[in-house]
Formats: sequence, C-alpha cells, structure tokens
Amino acid sequence: MLDRDNLQSFKAALSAALRTTNQADDVLSDRFVELRPGTVATLESTVNHLVTGRRGVGKSTTLAVLQRRAEEQGARVIFVDVETHKSRSYPDVLIEIIIDILQAIQPKGWQKPQRNLRREVKELLTVLDALRDAGAEVTQSTESDQTRTSDFKVSLQGGVARKYAKLSATAGGARSKRTKTSQVSTQIRRKEDFLRDLAPAIAQVLESAANFDGRKSLLVVLDDFYFVAKNKQPLVLDHLHGITKRSNVWLKIGSVHSRTQSFADGDPPLGMQPPHDLQHLSLDVGLADFATAQTFLEEVANGVLAPAGFKIREVLTQTARERAVLIAGGAVARDYFDLLIAAADAGWESSQRGGTGEEPFAIGAENVQAAAGLRLQRKQTDLRNDAGRDAPALESRFDDLVRFVRDRDTFFFLVRREHMDTDWGREIVELEDLRFVHRIMTTRPNTATWRGVETVVFMVDFAALVQKRMRKAPVEFWKAGKSDELRRAEWVYEPNWAETSIKGKSSSGRTSEELPFD
Repeated sequence: MLDRDNLQSFKAALSAALRTTNQADDVLSDRFVELRPGTVATLESTVNHLVTGRRGVGKSTTLAVLQRRAEEQGARVIFVDVETHKSRSYPDVLIEIIIDILQAIQPKGWQKPQRNLRREVKELLTVLDALRDAGAEVTQSTESDQTRTSDFKVSLQGGVARKYAKLSATAGGARSKRTKTSQVSTQIRRKEDFLRDLAPAIAQVLESAANFDGRKSLLVVLDDFYFVAKNKQPLVLDHLHGITKRSNVWLKIGSVHSRTQSFADGDPPLGMQPPHDLQHLSLDVGLADFATAQTFLEEVANGVLAPAGFKIREVLTQTARERAVLIAGGAVARDYFDLLIAAADAGWESSQRGGTGEEPFAIGAENVQAAAGLRLQRKQTDLRNDAGRDAPALESRFDDLVRFVRDRDTFFFLVRREHMDTDWGREIVELEDLRFVHRIMTTRPNTATWRGVETVVFMVDFAALVQKRMRKAPVEFWKAGKSDELRRAEWVYEPNWAETSIKGKSSSGRTSEELPFD
C-alpha cells in the first residue's frame, strides 16, 4: 500500500529507472530482465544484428547491457548514438558515424603498437574531418523530360590531399594539379568517391583495433539508427558493411522496424540483407501476448521497486494491474513506469478527497485510466521527432482513426490484411511502432459477407480517448472467450469510412470533437 510517507520513494524509484542510458552500471545490469531468455547472449555472438522495437521497449538498455557483458568476455565495444547526427544529410552522416568509431578506438599509451595505431587513426580523422566540412557544389547537371540529376563534388587541398593520397589506394586516378613553384595538390571528386577509396585503410585500422590488447572482437553498436533518413540507410549500411566484413568487427544496430530499411535491391544491390548479412532480432511484445507483457513489466517494476520495499501486487489492485498493461500497449517499460508515477499521484489525490489523507491506499483502475491522458503530449512529441517529414501524414491518419472509433463507440478497429501493404496501411504500421495504435490479433469478422476475409485488429491508444469518456469499457480480449467480441464487421476501417457510413448512423455529430493533433 502507499501512503503519505512512502509515496515519494515509490515515485523516485520509478523516475530513476525512466532515465535512458547507454551505459550499464552494476545496478542496471543486476536488475535487467530479458524479455526473451538468451537475448543478450544472442547479441554477443559474432554476427551482425538489427535489433528493433518500439520506443521505450528497452533497446538502448539491452544494448548497454550487451556492451558491459561483452567487454567482460573480452570484446571491445563502441557505442554510437546516431541521434546526435540526425541533422546531418548523407553522406555527412556516414562520415560522422565513421569519425565517432575511429575516435573511440584510439588507444592510449606509448608503446610502439599503440603509437602506430594512434597515428593511423589520426591521419584518417584529419582527412575525414576535412571531407565532412567541405562544402559540396554542383559542378555537373543534366536534365531530361523525365529526370534531373546533379553530381556533387568537393575539393581536398594541400596537406589533407596528400594524406588522402597516402591513405587511399586509387588516388592516382583522380585529377591533380601542380605548378613548378608550388607543391599544392588538389583532388576534386564526390565525397562518396573519397570514402570508397579510404575504405581499405579504415577497414585495416578497425581490424587492428579488434585484435588490440588481445581482444576477441570489436562490436560497433549503432543506437537509434532510424534517425538516418530511411532512403539513405542502405547506403550507410553498405559502406559500414564494406569496412567491417571479412574481419572480426560486428555491427549491432538498434532501430524502429517501420522506419528502417537495411537493404535496397537493385543493380548493384545496396545495404545489408537479412538473414545473409545480418540477423533481425525484435524486442517487441505487444498486447497480442498480454500475459507475457504483464509478467515482464511487473518483473522489471519489482526489480526497480524492491530496494524501496514495494511490490506491484501490493500497490495496485488486480484490475489496475491489467489496465496498466493495456494502457502501456504491451511490454513498453518506459510507458509503464511513466503511467505508474502519474497513477500514484491520481490515487493520492483521490484519497485526499475521500478521507483524512492519512489512510494508506492502493492504485485503482480509475487512477490508472485518469493518468493515461497525461501521456499523450509526450507521444505527440516523440512522433514529431521520429517521423520527420512523415509526421503530418501520420498525425492526419491517427486523427481519422480516432474519429472512426469514436463514431463506432469502441476502442478497436480492424484492417483487412491485404490493405496493410497500401500507403495508408503502412501509415498504421508506423503508428504502431510509435505506440499510437496497438496490434491485438488476426481474425475474421463474424458475418457471412466477411467469411474468409482476414483482418488485423488494433486498439487505439487509451491516451487519445480518455478525454472523451467512452460509454463502454474496452473488451477484455486477454481473458478466455472474450476475443470473439472483437470480430465486428462494423469496426473494419477504410479511409473513406465517413462517406460509406452505416445507414442510420451518422458521424457528423462527432467529427467536431477535439482530436489529438487538431
């Protein structure tokens, strides 16, 4: 139970756990709970990995624990926060990632192997810094009725050009200009050309770092990789794969699935193709696996709260425990902790109204639901930060979904499976990754006209609906026999739903209501 004296320590423990970190200390490692047993051990293997999951599921925490445990086993681990480079366009974002990696592998000490590797890294950094900062100019442009292409080229001069010529294997093929009275050399080429020519030297340095001081391997962790523009991700990974393959250097990439494109087929193909070049590992457990999600969240929360003397089953009622998992959208620990903090405040305020304020209280379902609305603004901010140029379309799609479920007086909507590959279907998948909608199950509506038609059932996030009190409680689909209540043909969503609304049922009375992104 909670009371005036222990409420602060309850909230403080959860607030401390909310802080995202890419460094695993002893406390974090000790209370770390694997969503699926063997996840970290799998990531330690000498294979490239793509780790995906929604915001808040624990990708960064998992990768931080990987870093600590892999280093204990003799590997070298470099952690690159790609979000810090989100303002950079391609190829500068690639150059900055490589710079981060090289800066991290510079050895200390003054023995000959250390001095040699440090000198090689320094020479590469000098060229890469100049290459990143060089302004690209359009030197050649061709145009036809159908396409327009421009070739961006840059110039490296003087000492930097000479270092590049020394490091690259093909510098002689580029144009150079010398005079009788000057030793200034100029290389004029595209940035990608410079990077390609520097690739063997970078690969050699990484291989040396992987084996330095008797290390077993070098793991390069790229966290929040989705901050690289999606259409440029295959180009970035193609280059990183080129400088790490055939060596003991392995990429561990953390990202959001719907905003990630690791491979682009073509002539030539670009990027890293699963499962040949990298293995995909999902950390997502949604509402479709309700029991697994609840067990995970409560185990994690109990580990966080144990030092303060709390257990979830003693602080929340049984109904509140289920409602908290539902509102969190599955095994999203960050959202779950955030929700419990706000629900504790709501419970405290409720106890003040109903008594002297001295009696202990438990968090009830009504407190959890009252706290849900406080999370909407944070999710809206996440969407705008993560989705970039796609944000307006996703906001518009979500508002339409909210109108639809309000019109049907439900929390749920269905989408025909075949429509999931349409543009608007892919928007729903992106909203799922951003935690605005939650996938429940695949089913067939229970009417004759829909016989044999596969649909996917989603739930609109509670936070968007809590301000407009729904007349019905959500279907408790996780309980035996209840999932059949989701097989409602009138809940099947299509973008033109308002034009083809069910006869006798009008949505006009609801569309003027406040919407999440209005």
